Amino acid sequence: MNNLEKLKHAFSEALSIPIDQATEELKYQGISEWDSVSHMFLVEAIETTFSLTIAIEDVLEMSSFVNVKQVLTKLHIPFN
Repeated sequence: MNNLEKLKHAFSEALSIPIDQATEELKYQGISEWDSVSHMFLVEAIETTFSLTIAIEDVLEMSSFVNVKQVLTKLHIPFN
């Protein structure tokens, strides 16, 4: 499983959505499943999946699927 697949799986599990909804168009509060509480579940799922800790400043930047990828790239998780 590559990193993009892992990220989609983390979104799917944390937000309780089908994996095919974990796309570049997905945004915080863009769907009812992604609210402030599930955002924290998402952060935990991503930290567990990629074995890292995300700083609070980065957590606040994670307002879309694209932004999450950018934060992870900054933390040296490649998406090729």
